[in-house]
Amino acid sequence: MNQLIRITQNKNKEQVVSARELHKILGVKKRFSEWWKENAKLLVEHEDYEGVLISTPYNPRFPEKVQQLQDYAVTADNAKHLAMQSQTKKSREIRDYFIACEKELKLRQLPMTLDQQIAAIATGYGSFKQELVEVQDKVTDLTERFGLPATNAAILKSTRNIHIIRFLGGKGSKAYHELGRKVFSEFGRDFKDNFGVPRYDAIPLSKYDEAIAYTKSWQPSYNTMISIRNTNMQIEFD
Repeated sequence: MNQLIRITQNKNKEQVVSARELHKILGVKKRFSEWWKENAKLLVEHEDYEGVLISTPYNPRFPEKVQQLQDYAVTADNAKHLAMQSQTKKSREIRDYFIACEKELKLRQLPMTLDQQIAAIATGYGSFKQELVEVQDKVTDLTERFGLPATNAAILKSTRNIHIIRFLGGKGSKAYHELGRKVFSEFGRDFKDNFGVPRYDAIPLSKYDEAIAYTKSWQPSYNTMISIRNTNMQIEFD
């Protein structure tokens, strides 16, 4: 597969890309800082992205003279959404590239498909029934350790966004603009503590329905709800 954009791994073994590189390949006309500010509103720091500093030459002819620029390591799943939100000629191509990379990674991690392992057992590798049970257990274990498939993770994220934005009073509310990041972070901490995972989409597929139900029933802390109410009430006096 030809490399369209460089994909690396962060400390949590997640696939991440440079926001600046993504912006450049998309061919967005807006400056990077404006594009990032507009498109990263619903992303949660330390969960969907991490801020990083990069060194780059002031002038290609003098590579020893460098400057520090703010960049962001964005998870591949969120980079797909950023690509589609940008609506450039490259958007769908980049989205499809991320999907293809994800499939290739999973294929590399699975030495055999379930059908291949069953076929191997059927040709004489020990007791068929016992071996089949072991293969099924291994496949189940792998599925549990992989976390949510991209489609389920996207649905969970959408459910989270809709639920929290409703608590904030909608995207047009004052609380959304002033407290949105805080409330999203609070949800992330509560979710990870409840399910014992490093990030919200790392739960096993077997707990997906439970995660959806938890997300729909989640509420901010009492103090946060008071802050939301008071912030939105300020509009009446401004």
